[in-house]
Amino acid sequence: MRKLLICISILAGLSACSKILDKTDLSGIDERTWDAESTATLYLNRLYDISMPTWPNLAGSAALPTAIHDLADDYNGGEQKVWYGQLSVDNVTDFFGGNASNNAWAYIRKINILLTEIEQGALPLDVKTKIKAQAYFLRGWVYFQLVKLYGGVPYISYPQDWVTDNLQVKRNKTSECIDSIARDFDMATSLPASWGSADRGRITRGAALGIKGRMLLFWASPQFNPTNDPARWERAYKANRAAYDTLLIDGYALFASFANVWLDEGTGNKEVIMLRSFDGANKASTFEDAARPNSESNGGGGSYQPTLDLVRAFPMKNGAAITDATSGYDSVYYWKGRDPRFDATIAYNGCIWPLSNKTGRKQWLYTGITDDKNKPSVTGFYCRKGLNTSTIKDNTKLGKTDWIELRLAEVMLNLAECANATGRTQEAYDLLIAIRKRAGIEAGGTGLYGLKTGMTQTEMFSAIMLERRIELAFEGKRYDDLRRNKLFDQLNGTRRHILKIAVKAPFTVKDLEKPDAAGIMLRDRIDINGADYTTYFTTTVDILDTQNPIKFLPEYYFYAIPTSNILRNPALEQTSGWGSGTFNPLE
Repeated sequence: MRKLLICISILAGLSACSKILDKTDLSGIDERTWDAESTATLYLNRLYDISMPTWPNLAGSAALPTAIHDLADDYNGGEQKVWYGQLSVDNVTDFFGGNASNNAWAYIRKINILLTEIEQGALPLDVKTKIKAQAYFLRGWVYFQLVKLYGGVPYISYPQDWVTDNLQVKRNKTSECIDSIARDFDMATSLPASWGSADRGRITRGAALGIKGRMLLFWASPQFNPTNDPARWERAYKANRAAYDTLLIDGYALFASFANVWLDEGTGNKEVIMLRSFDGANKASTFEDAARPNSESNGGGGSYQPTLDLVRAFPMKNGAAITDATSGYDSVYYWKGRDPRFDATIAYNGCIWPLSNKTGRKQWLYTGITDDKNKPSVTGFYCRKGLNTSTIKDNTKLGKTDWIELRLAEVMLNLAECANATGRTQEAYDLLIAIRKRAGIEAGGTGLYGLKTGMTQTEMFSAIMLERRIELAFEGKRYDDLRRNKLFDQLNGTRRHILKIAVKAPFTVKDLEKPDAAGIMLRDRIDINGADYTTYFTTTVDILDTQNPIKFLPEYYFYAIPTSNILRNPALEQTSGWGSGTFNPLE
């Protein structure tokens, strides 16, 4: 939403509008703010700015979630303390960061100020209702980010008075928080099905329903539901079914081109449901700079490099897994005949990748490459998803690509997971088939697009998790999927893998990079799909986690409340599993 790009502080921005906004109380917000739609909307816009999700490399103390959660087995990097079992009680600070103005509780307080004080203003009821509905969603969203990390937290629904109110508030049960968040999301279902272009990025009723469905999916998942209570799964199913049906009514649909879902921001892209907008000026993304090769960035490069494990996860175009002997997979020419989403997501040695508008440009990743000698690829791959090839290297810190938090494919996958858990197997099949068909996978003789016939509930769950990993790669969902399904348990003791590409003797890097009379390097004349590839290159599988295997401890499924927070508020119980913690996040 372009209006949301206005960078404004609540106090300075509002008080500068006109004399009518001169402060007359100690709260910093004049009561007359709520008499005009323009000023009330400015306040709301600031709430969007501080609360809405963003590109993971931009997540920090002024946005949710914090950067410590930017971690997955699908790419390099990630907080070592999380990966290798070294977290202390004070390492995860989402609950309350060191900055008193930039943390979840400060954001919740600002939202509660709107929800409380707008009632005293003179706005027409319909305007007031629309503004409040958006604020309710944002409050639910911020609480959801806390609950999925800690379980139950104090659920505060009004702006506490720091002088007269008792600030020693206990943690609500997780179940109480879930119900309160659901009510906040329900309050947002009165919002429009869509907004005009000037309000791009505002919450719609479909976004509210979709995120509510996601939240209830978490509540039904093993992290919160180790006894597999069927009532939770049925509740999650109904919420996700309502979201999906409403979105279809409202005109949402899978976009024809998977490769362009993130890049086509025109009105024809009906898949995007919830987003944070960027324009490259007032609000710019630097993800391209972080993810591109160093030679095609403005000093960045080196982050979000796919692991070999993710590369291997993609099936073939016929839908079969690469481990299937009949799939046609070739471990040398591993890129050939793969699910089309592979080429849209993974940049590999010798692939065509026309960054900076360089037609026919090939991406090389062999060891010793001169182009990126200062910051070479660690894994042997680069991320292609969400990167705009028309952006020149000098502008990679001025990204315009919107962050898509929710799109229809995820809603379908959420629904498929719930359908499978509640015995609606055919519905799960239908949803997966639709996603794989859009991806470009072949229908095959069974018409199941590579899916196994007659899958058990366990097999279908594995198929859905694989589909999520592929379809939603680099969209910030993998870390949450691993936690809510307790799949880190399966990773423990393992290490992430990389692919090392070496120039094959007797050839050298210098030979490959030597230009001919036409100024074309030898490497750029190599046909990677033929015998040339094995003439010039050799590959070796290696490990990324060289120091330690993955060790995600059981207590990490619900993080500790930092010591400083408990010292401020002794009424807070520490999370069970952390020291002498007694709070049970499963209740």
